[in-house]
Amino acid sequence: MIKLQAAPLKYVLPIMLLYSVVSLVGMFHHEIFLEEAQQLTIGRDSNSIADVFKNMLYEGHVTLWNSFLYFITHYISPRPIYMQLFHLLVINATVFIFLRYAPFDLSVKTLIIFGCYFLFVYSLISRNYALGILLLFICCILLANPAKKMVGIGFAVVLMCFTHLFYVFAAIGIFVYLLYYTIGKKDLYGPFAIFTGLFLFGLICALLQTRRIPSDSIVGVKPGLSWLNFHDLSFGIICFARGYITIPPLHQPYFWDKQSIQYLSGTFTITAAVLLFAITILFIYKSRKALLFYVPPVALLTAFFAMSGLGGSRYFGLFFIYFIAALWLAYYDGVNIFPKGNASLIKKWAPQLFIYVILINQLFTGMYMYAVDFKQPFSQAKNTIDYLKANHLDTQPLAFDGYNAGPPLSAYLGRKILYLDFDQYGSFCIWKRAYLPYPRRSLMDEISSSSHINISKEFILITNRDNEVSNNSTYSFNKLASFEGAVIDGEDYYIYRVTKN
Repeated sequence: MIKLQAAPLKYVLPIMLLYSVVSLVGMFHHEIFLEEAQQLTIGRDSNSIADVFKNMLYEGHVTLWNSFLYFITHYISPRPIYMQLFHLLVINATVFIFLRYAPFDLSVKTLIIFGCYFLFVYSLISRNYALGILLLFICCILLANPAKKMVGIGFAVVLMCFTHLFYVFAAIGIFVYLLYYTIGKKDLYGPFAIFTGLFLFGLICALLQTRRIPSDSIVGVKPGLSWLNFHDLSFGIICFARGYITIPPLHQPYFWDKQSIQYLSGTFTITAAVLLFAITILFIYKSRKALLFYVPPVALLTAFFAMSGLGGSRYFGLFFIYFIAALWLAYYDGVNIFPKGNASLIKKWAPQLFIYVILINQLFTGMYMYAVDFKQPFSQAKNTIDYLKANHLDTQPLAFDGYNAGPPLSAYLGRKILYLDFDQYGSFCIWKRAYLPYPRRSLMDEISSSSHINISKEFILITNRDNEVSNNSTYSFNKLASFEGAVIDGEDYYIYRVTKN
């Protein structure tokens, strides 16, 4: 195997410094939204790690990220900024490892880290994806010498399995990679057996956690092989293309989790996905081990999308991350991302054209996302709570309408809030169908049936639906403030002083 060469620090550190400054500035201009606040409030409002596990029953996620948030919120501070700073440390460590050790041209690495995934989706959005990428890249480094690092890779794989289901898929790819590597090397059977034990422990634990979602959850996965039909499978295939062609729909009011390609014809997007996958295979097919790593997680992620119907930028980017890792591993078998030597004109320039077109597309997408988030509130939750605190309204009776828009408000307020949706105090969402009816109950029905609010002559209402507020014989509504223009749909808020007539 080819030895991994670290890039000189004189080249790495200036790029790293620029990335750190850009990501830090972006973090201070990013307001957390539902998905970030959901995990933060689970950690904050759990009384123990066992309680974290219990409170994640409806999440369908493994618990490593939320366990970190438990310790941060209990022993450092529950303020969202501390979660964001921790996440920033994780992604900056990931980027440093990538710049220092990934076997690619510096121009390629620079474009990747300033593309939409490392500049925004896995950087400014504080979720568990960056932690998984960090662990995957650590595995890529260790796989430069798997004979001596087998057990270390095993421990990294266990942590990957505890980070997210998508990294369980990557762990399966690493297992297949090492299985092929170990076959015929009798002196490695012992270390590989230890690695296999660690891998199976992480795999089983992850599957047990992700499959315990109650039957009354709004999150559904198609049972058995019912997803093996043209409609569902084509959706999963199209997701692959959306992971590479990231151009946002500029004609849409909300860019998050959307790409322009999804508005094109199904025939075109399926064809594009198949071609993109075939091209990525051409980059690594000469390295059988890298190919064995790459295909299983791609197939499993495609099947996951077909079964769940879930879609979003943060999910699709894993196809691209798997490809980066596969290129990294192919290097150990002497496969360069760009052919060298006496290659023909097509073999020499076609790979560069493909890589740079994809990366420049992602660069401009990242710049667009960063700029919009810089200029507009990603969520109006922070501004809403700042207004309440500045005007000393946070000490008055508060009522919140809009269950799945509530966690960011609770995160910034620093305590549980009264959800009018079902007249209970809470913070993170419990994804029960009963808690998220469609259509939603009318606002007046929620207020009139609330046992908590009706004991007050006056209270402050925060709602994310302004169109249902109107004076009537029982209540008078006085609008105090409006917070509109959020990047995230549904996280504009309106504040009213409500008086019982």
